[in-house]
Amino acid sequence: MVDSDVIPILAISLVFGIPIVAIVGHYGHRAWKAWLELNLKREMVARGYTAQEIVEVLGAKSGGRCQWPADLPARSGQRQAVV
Repeated sequence: MVDSDVIPILAISLVFGIPIVAIVGHYGHRAWKAWLELNLKREMVARGYTAQEIVEVLGAKSGGRCQWPADLPARSGQRQAVV
């Protein structure tokens, strides 16, 4: 049978463990998203995007209205392909 000391230890572990895992997961997810955004910015700068284009890309939300090529702003120069 279960030892009488195991149940309280398990209960205390769950009461404190679940919130700790949730908090660590929340801030880990935020850090991961910030890291991805930083890498996107670096790649866009390396490819020659203007600051305005970078702001537009980062400000876009999923499910937003797609702009057709005729609606896009004029680009400044050619972009280099990253190999």
